[in-house]
Amino acid sequence: MKCTFFSIFLLFSCLATALDLPKQFQLIPSPQKVEVRSLNGIKFNDITYISSENNDFPVLGDITDKLPRTKRSGKGVTLKIDKSVTPNYEEGYILDIQKSGVEIKANSNKGLFYGVQTLEQLLEDSRDFNKSIPLLHIEDFPSIDYRAVHFDTKHHLDKMDYYYRCIDKLAHYKINAVIWEIEDKLRYVRRPEVGAQNAMSIEEMQALSKYAIDRNVEISPLIQGLGHASFILKHHWEVRENPESDWEFCPSNPQTYEIQFDLYRDALEAMPYGRYLHVGGDEITQIGIDQRCTERGLSAFQLQMEWLSKVCDFAVKNGRTPIFWDDMPLKYAQVWDLIFADKTDEEINEVWNTEKLDKAIEMFPKDCIYMRWCYEDPERTAHKKILKWYHDKGLKVMAATSASAGDSPFMPRNNTRTPYIKAFSTLTANNHLEGILATAWDDGSPHWETVWRGFIGQGEFGWNPTKRSIDEFKKAHSQREFGLNYDDNYTQFIDSLEKSVFFFDGALVKSGRRNPAWGVNYFEIIDLPDINNKGKWNEKYIDRIEEAKAQKERFITISAEIEKAKSNALRNRYTLEIYQQLSNLFYFPAQIIIALNEYDLSKNENERREALEKIKTINDGFTDLRNEIENVYSKTRFLSNPSGYMLDMNHARHLASKTNNNDWMFLYEIPMNKAINDWILQQQK
Repeated sequence: MKCTFFSIFLLFSCLATALDLPKQFQLIPSPQKVEVRSLNGIKFNDITYISSENNDFPVLGDITDKLPRTKRSGKGVTLKIDKSVTPNYEEGYILDIQKSGVEIKANSNKGLFYGVQTLEQLLEDSRDFNKSIPLLHIEDFPSIDYRAVHFDTKHHLDKMDYYYRCIDKLAHYKINAVIWEIEDKLRYVRRPEVGAQNAMSIEEMQALSKYAIDRNVEISPLIQGLGHASFILKHHWEVRENPESDWEFCPSNPQTYEIQFDLYRDALEAMPYGRYLHVGGDEITQIGIDQRCTERGLSAFQLQMEWLSKVCDFAVKNGRTPIFWDDMPLKYAQVWDLIFADKTDEEINEVWNTEKLDKAIEMFPKDCIYMRWCYEDPERTAHKKILKWYHDKGLKVMAATSASAGDSPFMPRNNTRTPYIKAFSTLTANNHLEGILATAWDDGSPHWETVWRGFIGQGEFGWNPTKRSIDEFKKAHSQREFGLNYDDNYTQFIDSLEKSVFFFDGALVKSGRRNPAWGVNYFEIIDLPDINNKGKWNEKYIDRIEEAKAQKERFITISAEIEKAKSNALRNRYTLEIYQQLSNLFYFPAQIIIALNEYDLSKNENERREALEKIKTINDGFTDLRNEIENVYSKTRFLSNPSGYMLDMNHARHLASKTNNNDWMFLYEIPMNKAINDWILQQQK
């Protein structure tokens, strides 16, 4: 067979286009299209300048911002606004890396900004691993236009410089919005009694909002109502629906709207670049019991609709699109429970009936967005039916998944909830929803450093839902965030920590719960051994003892992996410090249980004294353990409420709202520590 020059050319062309981006280059989020033309490309230090054909630069990254902004000898980065660029997306861009240099084209500054962010990651990997960036062509754009995360500061306040760093990170991973549940952490001017004494000023929030929008991150406020209003109603008893509860406003009291609208006005002024006003509106339980409501003869649902219509009208008149949680119509139409029901497709289809929902939706405002929240598996049959029903009705819907659902006071679980984020992002793109929000509830106030893997997952899957698997994302996250080698998998300890927290949650109690999502209730700590009934404690708690031993082995592995990650990390060591402190805390109950078991099984007086001394050493170490956790946490957040701060009395009994200092973090450990001290004194008599 004769081999022509042209056929050879075609063969090499096909081989070139078939090349993959080397593992040393892990871009988050994954671009839509990457064509690698040659592995023999350019290196980090080959780039000597950056220029703009339009004489206008977007905000640059850490690396590109250090480059001279004028052409000179060497290889440069050229930025170009080109209205003919395809794909024709405002945030889309084309990035070409050639032997002569780099060109980024887009039809807007937003596209250029994201092209630069992608280049930043390529340059970072080239620098970190001393590898040439391949010659390549990237065509990239988001699958979902509005990609938001939730800043919930109801129970904590971080330091201002930390919020700026958070905005930088969101922008780096192409998250373009924040919905900020500000509660009382804004210093309201029109209602100063609502803002906490240490709250951010309107001017501080305006400055942060401007910094964010310059990086294509728009911040919109979430001011809770009709329920979830404890931060307001603890000051304003006169507008409560139930005098004994600070949870819900009375929708029949004109003062309700005077107060809410004043808070809205301040929040909109503080966050002037956002397009939305999130008004809450979910989890209403007692509407219609107040005399002002009963005298009007309206149903609870009608009263809710009256409130919703008024607040939505306010938003529209003030140039914002209102968003509200969508459980009101779904609960009224009795389809809500079906979303979470453990039923087969056939069983769901048999009982599925939207007749009542069809009627209910006629009463809802039309110039609004329904936020369809689902924090677990969004691919359940009933949930997909709801999305189809919304689509058929022509209603605007935004998805709300969760990077932290409030189920733990210390860290999210299940791969930082990224499987749910990926699944709902896929549904959002396929159903052309208005956008997606990754919530991060502050019920148990986990440190945001433990939530960031979920936020970054929203960046990944909100931009490109199907490119990576969860395992591939986690490895890419390890490289991107810490500069760790993709194949070393040094951050697998995070998955082990997620398992550890399940044991930690209830290890020291025989009844009760501290799950912040469902409310904190009465608890009773475990019994302590009785020397006169040797071995009985072991029999009673044998299962827990075995779990504690497994926890010990897990702790040893986690500690070694964290140390390895810290030794090799090139950046973001503070995140690893947070994880290390949590690992130490999670191990504390296991240490106590194992030592108590040794005491209970001691065979003679010497063994008993040694075991007792060991228990005392571990228990005395709790103070140092707590101090170290507080030292690390306090680098970014305030650990105590200001003097005179009034806690919520809300019926949700949020864990993080139980104390004005951070005692709530050690809900079981503090009483256990005291009980053991008292018990040791008794044993020493």
